[in-house]
Amino acid sequence: MAVPIKGNVTSANPTPSANFKTQAHNQNSGTDGLIVAQFTMSNSVNYTSCTYGGVAMTQLYQINRSGLGQRMAFFYLLNPPIGNNTLRVNFSGSQFNPISMHIRSFTNSGGIGASARTGGVPTPNTQTLTVDDDSLIMITSCSINAITSQQIPQGTNRTYTQHNTNRQVATGAISADIGHSAGTISLRSTSTFGSLSLDRTEILGLSAPVSLRRRIIVS
Repeated sequence: MAVPIKGNVTSANPTPSANFKTQAHNQNSGTDGLIVAQFTMSNSVNYTSCTYGGVAMTQLYQINRSGLGQRMAFFYLLNPPIGNNTLRVNFSGSQFNPISMHIRSFTNSGGIGASARTGGVPTPNTQTLTVDDDSLIMITSCSINAITSQQIPQGTNRTYTQHNTNRQVATGAISADIGHSAGTISLRSTSTFGSLSLDRTEILGLSAPVSLRRRIIVS
């Protein structure tokens, strides 16, 4: 199975001051593309929908982290329009707080695989995800304190972008392009103090069986 290839990334931390927010993004060219968008904002309103280039994206999850005062969401789209396009996320009402936006492009991808979410765990938050052969893993964490490391697999630090959306948010940690062998991977996220969440999602390789293209685990 072919390993997904990471493409362009757009990271922003704007304040919408409206019931929607748009963000320009350049989707990498090539066939079998995938775009994912992760958001974290104050939980005063809900996410209602997300589009890219005018095409509706699929919502994988939306979670109210009430203990952290944040609402998190993950949207994705297979075979999106390539080139420069606009991503738009809509809310149930006007949002006047910062929103952490992280948009990532992939080529050579079969879509979204296993997904699991854990929140409110004292630091460090160590979890697992069972993945298919040659897949990548993305993790996102939220904490009221600075997040100091994200490890995929545990012991291997990954690069991430951290935004302050009235809480500290780390997003965009992703495993290396070499891909993982099928099995259970141990992951860890660490903050300076207190509790933090740990959401993890598998990016499938190009030849993943259809039956594996949406396998969701809630823990």
